[in-house]
Amino acid sequence: MNINNTFITIGFICLSGVFFYIIRTKLRHVRKKKLYCYWSIGYQYSSDPFKWDIQNSKIYNKDQVPIDAKSLADPFLLSHKGKLYLFYEICLKSVPEAKIGVSVFNANEDKWIFLSIVLDEPFHLSYPYVFTHGSDIYMIPESKNAKSVRLYRATDFPCKWELEKILIQNKKFVDSSIIYWHNKFYLFTTRKRRLYLYYSDSLTKGWKVHPKSLIKFWNHARCGGRFFEHKGSLYRFAQEQAKGYGMGVHVYKICELSPTTYKEIAIDKKAMFEPFGEGWANSGMHHVDILKISENKYLSVFDGKHCSPTKPAK
Repeated sequence: MNINNTFITIGFICLSGVFFYIIRTKLRHVRKKKLYCYWSIGYQYSSDPFKWDIQNSKIYNKDQVPIDAKSLADPFLLSHKGKLYLFYEICLKSVPEAKIGVSVFNANEDKWIFLSIVLDEPFHLSYPYVFTHGSDIYMIPESKNAKSVRLYRATDFPCKWELEKILIQNKKFVDSSIIYWHNKFYLFTTRKRRLYLYYSDSLTKGWKVHPKSLIKFWNHARCGGRFFEHKGSLYRFAQEQAKGYGMGVHVYKICELSPTTYKEIAIDKKAMFEPFGEGWANSGMHHVDILKISENKYLSVFDGKHCSPTKPAK
């Protein structure tokens, strides 16, 4: 084969590759346009915090909220004064930016009752990591579009909150997750599939980059819910992303956590939660929060994404 024929062959292969890529991208775009997707929240009880029969979960979805909601996701639980509250990202049909909503649990009817939208900012909000410290209740929602990690404090729980402090500025972090461990605060947060770690003696000031940060890259870097303490050990829930966004939740046991050290190990190669069946979570699962109710009883909330070629009823 002469040089000209070689160049022609190489050119043909390159053009074929480009053509194939364009066609494949177009087909994917067409397929995506035909699907209608939304997130819902599942919940159930278990005697083992790491074993859940998610196929038999009860569901809390957009149809149970008396406003123009199109999606509910990122659920966090908080028990306060004998009542159980659920905070979550709520997407509305009327505006592009998601808000933070709250519902209270009606134990007699075993269902969630919507109360109100509690955080409404001119930018997207999600992942309402709600927690207590001292006598106060705080929330760190995802506020990537505001280029900051923001700490809110409840002034009239559960519905009124005010900005207490901007913890980290000029960073587009997502799903920031905080834990108070051995008299130190630790903040895990993600940007571009890189998991960073900060620490401080104080909740509202003095945050420093941990010497082991960046602690994880690519898959399982993004946190998938509240840190869970069980039998003296800490566990981190992490999102499966190698298979696509929101395709499961894995569990890591934290073996070392101090101002100078960090080490974690996966407790199982399999995801604890992943998409299943044809129903409410057929196309995604990416978040979990677990609350200990009693010695052998746990309540879990988790989200699931449903996609269908059929447009949901109004």
